[in-house]
Amino acid sequence: MSGKHEINRYRAVASGAFLSGIVGIDLLLNFVCAGLPLVIYLVVAASGAWCGGALYGWLASDSRGPRFVRWLAKGLAFFSLCGIVVQIAWPVSWETKCSWRYCGRAMGPSLLESPFPVGTPHCSAWHKCANEYPFTPVDYNRALERMKEQGCAAP
Repeated sequence: MSGKHEINRYRAVASGAFLSGIVGIDLLLNFVCAGLPLVIYLVVAASGAWCGGALYGWLASDSRGPRFVRWLAKGLAFFSLCGIVVQIAWPVSWETKCSWRYCGRAMGPSLLESPFPVGTPHCSAWHKCANEYPFTPVDYNRALERMKEQGCAAP
């Protein structure tokens, strides 16, 4: 394997390992009606990629320390992948006390919202969003338009 491809592999694994911590925190935050925005995921992934490249010389050696760190990073990257799959596949319940937090994500992708999909909310969920979510005036009007498109009554 060429050096460029190998360093890119180290960067990818380090990025996944760094993301595993954020994914774990995001999964725990679900229990307190919170979540991390996409921009945090991007910054942490970039930090992991930078560290993976910066530590390449040490990590590429075949001594025990670097081998253990590589093994640990691969495990954490796998944990991150599993956590992301759970976040994507976990169905969103619009009937909970915390369901208002999904309203921003229902409007579409944004750097300041969680990167995981929520599907299309039903009319009662849109009403909850209109009444409880702190939309900007522009986003509130967009939410009203989406409600109208779905045939929902105005809140």
